Amino acid sequence: MQFSKHLLDLPPRSPRGSLHVLVVGSGAVGLSCALWLLKSGHQVTVFDPNPPLEDIDYRGACSFGNACSIAYGAVTPVAMPGILKDVPSMLANPLAHLSIQWRNFPELIPWLLNFIRSSKSDRVLEIVNELTELMRLAEAGISPLLQESGSQNLIRNRECLYLYKSEEKFQQAQYGLQLRANQGVRIETLDATQIHEREPHLTPVYHKGVLFLDAYSLESPYVYMKNLANCILQRGGKFVHQHIDEIVTGNDHVQLRSQGLLSEHADQVVVAAGAWSKKLLHPHDQVLLNTERGYHVMFPESEKLLTTPTCYPEHGFYMTPMMDGIRSAGTVELGGLGAAPNLKRIEVIEKVTRQLIQGLGPSGDTWLGHRPSMPDSLPVIGQSPHNERIIYAFGHGHLGLTLAGITGRLVAEITGGYTLSKNINALRPHRF
Repeated sequence: MQFSKHLLDLPPRSPRGSLHVLVVGSGAVGLSCALWLLKSGHQVTVFDPNPPLEDIDYRGACSFGNACSIAYGAVTPVAMPGILKDVPSMLANPLAHLSIQWRNFPELIPWLLNFIRSSKSDRVLEIVNELTELMRLAEAGISPLLQESGSQNLIRNRECLYLYKSEEKFQQAQYGLQLRANQGVRIETLDATQIHEREPHLTPVYHKGVLFLDAYSLESPYVYMKNLANCILQRGGKFVHQHIDEIVTGNDHVQLRSQGLLSEHADQVVVAAGAWSKKLLHPHDQVLLNTERGYHVMFPESEKLLTTPTCYPEHGFYMTPMMDGIRSAGTVELGGLGAAPNLKRIEVIEKVTRQLIQGLGPSGDTWLGHRPSMPDSLPVIGQSPHNERIIYAFGHGHLGLTLAGITGRLVAEITGGYTLSKNINALRPHRF
């Protein structure tokens, strides 16, 4: 893939001067927004109930427990042609890698209808083109943040491996693989012998594999978040350890309300609270945001058993070597924010991982997180159509870590009045 690596750095003072900006959310997207805003000369205060600072539990964030992947080749949406026929099985099998919890089905209907509409072939092509544009800019968005935060040493692998157990499974994947190849995503097909030579500890249940060359992983997303937070503090940014209930706007200012108390006046607010962003929308803004619950299981001290982040698409999760073990992370459960973890899904992830990797030791940490998901797999980036002081930056689904940097840059460009690096009309909040 051809990357636009050399976007000009934003000047340290924006055309609109130095503004005071409140950022709600301290996941990968919120922290990236905060750091890009600071880099362009603004004052920034970040609000979050659990920011990635010392002695604060950060486990609830997707940016803590994700699959560690920077996936520039991930330009295909979740909703692909033919997904409609899978909806009954999503409802019938609560342990399928993509499932819907019955109790949430009624409230999911508007989201699901647009999810299915997004799977039509012509719409899929539009989404692929839009994601490709974002991916071409993604490295220019994240690289300055990795460098400034001293996180380049966290980059572990520069490839990602997808495996298929049969020729039938491999052929079923061709539509999506061809869509990626048409956009310049670099793909290499491997036979069973080549896979074994690369990954001798994988159980040889595979038939073929595909190596994505436009990808890398981080040894620890959590350490990266801490590095970003420390960098924000060093630049004069502030963190407020608070749960935000409401955005309050005036003619010439914006404030945040927490437990009845109002924050200081500011010029702009950025809503980057991931799956929790919906309750902070302007009253007249309707956004089809939902949550995809994902899980992980850690296998400590097993990282030498795997060198490349590996995914069997039929199982719906990644197995990623990290600094402290192998993390099996993924699956999609449309089940809302409040439900307890489905422990059987965790059991399935562990069981299947043990079938796929030989020699794993005892499992360790398990986790449930909530991906902020839009029906078309495109994030929401842009100003509220009802109040330009509110900027939305959420809904990144499986691509939060990958697109956080370029999202932060776009938010800084919107805030400061710069010419935007790309047209964001397709990402507007009110597109449905």
